Amino acid sequence: MTWKRTGVAVSALAPGALLEVVVDATTIVLARVGPLVFALDAVCPHIGGLLGDGTLAGRRLTCPVHGAVFDVGTGAVLADPFGVEPPEGGVSPVTVYPARIEAGMVEVDLP
Repeated sequence: MTWKRTGVAVSALAPGALLEVVVDATTIVLARVGPLVFALDAVCPHIGGLLGDGTLAGRRLTCPVHGAVFDVGTGAVLADPFGVEPPEGGVSPVTVYPARIEAGMVEVDLP
C-alpha cells in the first residue's frame, strides 16, 4: 500500500460533509460518515456528475446530475436513476479507495 496525504485534517471535515481534493493528480471526494472517512472517485461513472456536489445521507451519496445513489464505503449502486433495481441497470459502481486517519490527517491509498 502506498498511503498519500490529502492535506485535510479530519477536524476540518464535519460529519456528513463531502470534500473534493486532488492527490497526486487524482481528483477524489472525501466523505465523512460519523468518525469514518471514505474516499472515492470524484466523477459519477454514469454521466460525469461531480460527486462532491452531491448529497450525503449516512453512507448514501446521491449524484447531483441524475440521482444515482452510491454507497461511499463500497462504491455499490444503491439506486439507479432509471428505477432499475441494482445490480441490473445502466450505472456502474464508483471506484473507492482505502482511507485512514493518521495523526489527525486524512490519508488515502491510491494505485
